[in-house]
Amino acid sequence: MVYRHHGKWMYDFWQGRMRQRQGGYKTKQDAVTAEAKARVNLKKTNSDFIALCESRLQELKTYRTPKYLKENQTLFKKLVLRWGRLKTIAREDVEDYLRDIPYPQVANKELRLIKALFNHGIDREWFNVNPTARIKMRPVDRKKKYIPPIEDVRKVLAISKGLDRLYLLVMIHTMGRSSSVNKIRWEDNHADYVSLYTRKSKNSDLKEIKIPKNKVLIQALSKIPRKGEYLFTNKDDKPYDYRKKLMKGLCKRAGVKPFGFHALRHFGASLLDQMGVPLTDIQMLLGHEKATTTDHYLQSLRGSTAISISKLEGVTTKSHHQRKKGRGNNPATP
Repeated sequence: MVYRHHGKWMYDFWQGRMRQRQGGYKTKQDAVTAEAKARVNLKKTNSDFIALCESRLQELKTYRTPKYLKENQTLFKKLVLRWGRLKTIAREDVEDYLRDIPYPQVANKELRLIKALFNHGIDREWFNVNPTARIKMRPVDRKKKYIPPIEDVRKVLAISKGLDRLYLLVMIHTMGRSSSVNKIRWEDNHADYVSLYTRKSKNSDLKEIKIPKNKVLIQALSKIPRKGEYLFTNKDDKPYDYRKKLMKGLCKRAGVKPFGFHALRHFGASLLDQMGVPLTDIQMLLGHEKATTTDHYLQSLRGSTAISISKLEGVTTKSHHQRKKGRGNNPATP
């Protein structure tokens, strides 16, 4: 169809499940010529695959995070250039594409995205076969995640002050993600536990993680001045997004190897593991769906969560012997 729109001419037609529309032509004949050219090009193009990509992106735009959407957009642009003119996309085509990726982690990540793309079409009964179905992930040598030693954590705590110090103590003694700690409301601060919330995707349900309070966490929470809805807020009284500069500055001033908030989750999980806390307890405290995810946080695999979380108290408090003798100052005590 060719028609006039806002003083210019445009063409608009459907090819399978994919809409073709372009405007801005000065004359009707220009639009007719452009439409004919577009139809010829489409005969050389796998329009079904392009439509599949567009449909998948629409779904991701609604249900997933902007970051995940962008990752798929970048990948699909490459795939359309590579497969856009193939009549069918076979397993060999996917394997050839993956072979060109030198890094196993990147290849495995893109394989998961491609697999999800074709499953999207299968779910809608557009086709029956996923060309990635039997393709295996590449073996990956997992690098050890950096876990700051307890001495470095104490040094960082020693130079932190005020609300920054209380923020770090809450981070350590809940083992929460920074995004969850930033969103703690006063109503989430219960008598015996703190509720942290997380979600796997943009529109998924919030999952509550109940963290029993140990002594240090109780003290830290009691010292936070109550103003507004959230425990921790920026100058505009809004919850923080991510406090990257805080950790970078503290580590530099403390003279320790830089680490971030997420490393404190690894630190807490690894420490509990070394103390013999059951993997299932650590899994619950971290809010992981699967024990295999928790395993990634631990350097090696080693009764209740309330007993487990209390084991973190020794990280930031003096021992009984130190208090009795009054030896020095322990900067980690809130």
